[in-house]
Amino acid sequence: MIKVFIVDDHQILIDAIQQHLEKEEDIECIGSAKTGAMAMLKIPMTIVDVILMDISLPDTNGVELTKKLINENPNYKIIGLSSHLEISIVKKMLKYGALGYVSKSTSIGEMDTAIRKVYSGEKYLDEKISQIYIDSLMGSKEVKNKSHSYIPDLTKREKEVLDLISEEFTTQEISKKLYISTNTVETHRKNLMNKFQVRNSVGLVKKALEFKLID
Repeated sequence: MIKVFIVDDHQILIDAIQQHLEKEEDIECIGSAKTGAMAMLKIPMTIVDVILMDISLPDTNGVELTKKLINENPNYKIIGLSSHLEISIVKKMLKYGALGYVSKSTSIGEMDTAIRKVYSGEKYLDEKISQIYIDSLMGSKEVKNKSHSYIPDLTKREKEVLDLISEEFTTQEISKKLYISTNTVETHRKNLMNKFQVRNSVGLVKKALEFKLID
């Protein structure tokens, strides 16, 4: 059984990954942390095979945290998990010992492949990041992130609702916080899902992170 630990400050994504991994017979999530400090406390006390490492954390960044963890235990197998596709970040992660890097915009199912590859000692970059990496090696003057070709225009209210959804507020809580009805909140939620072309709140948060509309 491959034991996975998740480091990410968005609980909604942690939950989505955990729920997905529960369906896999050979992979299990054994823990999570939402800050670098908590990760440094929990991970050394846990028998872990693969660490999914978010790049943006409240108290540090995944690059420095990866460096610290690998210095502490070179056997840690780490996969960068982020909406940041800057090639400099990918290269730093690999330089400091990470074996993989997966965009948050990729399907959760592709994480299974990444986890299994890295667990076996191979390096893994998802297709989007691999292309950016290859372009950089070939000396491309401008590496374009094709997934950002269309960013939906949001109203001020839609942006407020999106921010609160990403912070895991319920429809009722958003209603009270913004002084609008629950029906209006649901209408904004549906409009957001239509604009981002996703089916649920998890997909909505993933796309918003990809487009850097939320932190």
